[in-house]
Amino acid sequence: MGSAGRAIERVGRHWSSIPVGVGWVLAAALPLVGLVSLLLRDRLDPEWNNHRLHFALFLAIGAAVVVLSYAAGEAAERRGDARVFLLSVGFLATGGFLALHAIGTPEILVSKDLSGFKVAISVGLLVSAVLVVASAFVDARPGLPPVVIRWRRMIRFSVLVVMAVWVVWTLAQVPPLAHSTSEGATGTLLAILAAFGAVAYAIAAARYWVIYRKDLALLPASVIACCVLLAEAMIGVAATGERNWHASWWEWHGLIVLAYLVILFAARREWSDERFHRLYLATTRERTQDVSVVFGDLAGYTLFSERSTPHEVATMLRTYYEEATPIISRRFGGEVEKFMGDGIMATFNSRGDQPDHPLRAARAALELQRRFTQLADAHPGWPRSRIGVNSGDAVVQELGGRGYVEYAVIGDTINTGSRLETNAPIGTVLIGAETFRRLPDGADATPMHGLQVKGKQAPVDAYLLRSLP
Repeated sequence: MGSAGRAIERVGRHWSSIPVGVGWVLAAALPLVGLVSLLLRDRLDPEWNNHRLHFALFLAIGAAVVVLSYAAGEAAERRGDARVFLLSVGFLATGGFLALHAIGTPEILVSKDLSGFKVAISVGLLVSAVLVVASAFVDARPGLPPVVIRWRRMIRFSVLVVMAVWVVWTLAQVPPLAHSTSEGATGTLLAILAAFGAVAYAIAAARYWVIYRKDLALLPASVIACCVLLAEAMIGVAATGERNWHASWWEWHGLIVLAYLVILFAARREWSDERFHRLYLATTRERTQDVSVVFGDLAGYTLFSERSTPHEVATMLRTYYEEATPIISRRFGGEVEKFMGDGIMATFNSRGDQPDHPLRAARAALELQRRFTQLADAHPGWPRSRIGVNSGDAVVQELGGRGYVEYAVIGDTINTGSRLETNAPIGTVLIGAETFRRLPDGADATPMHGLQVKGKQAPVDAYLLRSLP
């Protein structure tokens, strides 16, 4: 569980006893409540000026939405899902500009109204609208999701740059942000852009409805409700923003708060599963992917366990794995799939964004073997490792159901990689023929053709890898 995940759990812990049916009522009813309140704004629109509440509320909500963005982004990164990633960046835009709007509350941190801070929510919602629409239609072309994942860091960075530029522009008071204007800016360009944002959110809501209507779980329903509420908020920006601190002005602010409370509630209800898996693309749930797999285990582990205390065994495994995980994930960009007693399994290119995955896997395997050998030399009696690497097509598939979901990498490529590890001499790295074929010239490897491995009728060609250029 990541740090963002723990933060969401803290935010939603007090909701855990609320029935799922309440969430459905909220997802279905809140958009209608928002619409009715907008229609009645002329009948009940008293003024309520509370700068401190405005500051605290929107700073807190902005922070919560940024945490939601980070959690969704973590899930998208881990599974390579373009839809959830684009949603996460949309959340980031909204949360970030909500926080900027709060910071610009007069008489709190700044002494006067600054136009850029006043319209920050509107700008954030507009940026978010583009990303949310993109998330709704990212599956329209098969080639789009891999492109989004490949450029994910640049997309997120671009949103952060937009926020930074907006802050500088606001503080510099450069036209058209040179003077204070009403937040809604009715009759201005911003009102036109607000109308564009409302249409965009409505289109996104309709698209999500088309996608998930046959199996409408709470989380997709909450995304639809969120889009509708944000569309209504954009209408409120254009229609009632000039009445600062009046009930109608607070109301469209409240629509934004409600929109993200619905998402936070739904994400909390999915905590026992992968929180965002119900939003994943079909190609995330099951796809054929060209991958490289690394298997490693410790020869003599059983004997070591027999003559050692449980604490000594646990210390040895922790030491090995503390060395292995940063080498695989941070240095070479792989994904640690699981620990299996004294064994470890890692994949490369499971998200489809590492065209050089055979080289990454081979380099990671050599570095793992080097570090494991150093550890064994430093601790006489500790078991030594053997490592297998293989490359080829595999199926990445969602397995399980409510309570536990796993994204397993399945296929002959994986099975053969496991058998190569079993047949590797102690202290070596044994790679498959396909991995060797895709390594650069100059790889130092000794062929082991016609290797008989358990569970396979045909012999396997393999290579003992010693070094890479």
